[in-house]
Amino acid sequence: MNVHQAEAFPRKQPRNHDKRSINRSERYQGIEQRAKNMGIKLNDERMEAIDFVLDFYEHCEDCRNARQLMKVMDQEFADKGGKKYLYRLFPKGPLSQIHELADLPDLGHQTDQGFGTSY
Repeated sequence: MNVHQAEAFPRKQPRNHDKRSINRSERYQGIEQRAKNMGIKLNDERMEAIDFVLDFYEHCEDCRNARQLMKVMDQEFADKGGKKYLYRLFPKGPLSQIHELADLPDLGHQTDQGFGTSY
């Protein structure tokens, strides 16, 4: 297995998304403040998931696809329990809470009111 196959998505050079460039130090300060306001304790496991989404956001072509991102995260964190692990970290929906914490735009179909599902 080569390096690219070992990862759920290849972290190549960031794509040139003018509105999506991420200044990590500023982003982390905002994440810490929003987590405090939401009553979420940031630990290494939560930060690993948040960093994964930030990496994905910088390198993706279609960042608005919640289903695709959840599938990639399920693969990335499969050794820890996949979706179940992520929902234990973020009970209100890993993508919803991570996007809110990181102040990222909402994803398409991030919440399905008909089924009561929140990614």
